[in-house]
Amino acid sequence: MTKSKISPNRQVSSLVEETLAFAHVFEEVGIDYCCGGDIPLESACEEAGIDVDDVLDRLESEQTETKDESDGWNSMSELTDHIVTTHHDRLRDELPALEALVHKVTEVHGGDHPELREVESEFVALAGEMQTHITEEEEDLFPIVRKLDRGTPLSDIETETIENEIEGFEDDHQETADRLDRIAELTDGYAVPSSACASYRSMLDRLESLERETHLHVHKENNVLFPAIESLIPKAGAEL
Repeated sequence: MTKSKISPNRQVSSLVEETLAFAHVFEEVGIDYCCGGDIPLESACEEAGIDVDDVLDRLESEQTETKDESDGWNSMSELTDHIVTTHHDRLRDELPALEALVHKVTEVHGGDHPELREVESEFVALAGEMQTHITEEEEDLFPIVRKLDRGTPLSDIETETIENEIEGFEDDHQETADRLDRIAELTDGYAVPSSACASYRSMLDRLESLERETHLHVHKENNVLFPAIESLIPKAGAEL
């Protein structure tokens, strides 16, 4: 076997930051690259019980075949705009529609599949939390980020706000990941029951898509945007 050009000692989140297409591979093999991505690839593979050489082969294949999407932004302001248009706007449309579908499927199939009652409860809580989260990011965090990105000195209050917001949003991201994990567990990894109707199948497919897209969304914030912000906060404070 040819020695891989990707080091197994590389941090998982940094690999996705460098080549966003790697997220697809990590999703498929069950490696957390967003909230839990701050460990070496080799350690992540050991935890997941998979062969690191196989994963490295898949990463190199993905790198060869796929254009890197991370070239889509050149500043924190561009990244926040990308997050809003690519993730937040989609969530505003998808969450209410998917919640209605979850209610419908639970009402019809809850008798035969009692786990749907808990899926319903988890999703309702998740949807409410995510909608509040994205609104707070856009109203409280992103305007200060754009100011920081322009090189405008921040006030003491703004500096404290941005630090507190990042900490709070990272906690929110972990809670979101936990709820998504619970929904995946309750649905046996989105397995489709033999008796499932078209609505049931659609619900499972959309829940799985939500999980994958949320992982990517959180990665862009936790592992790209937030570290970039934190690297500039001391500089802004020094100018006050």
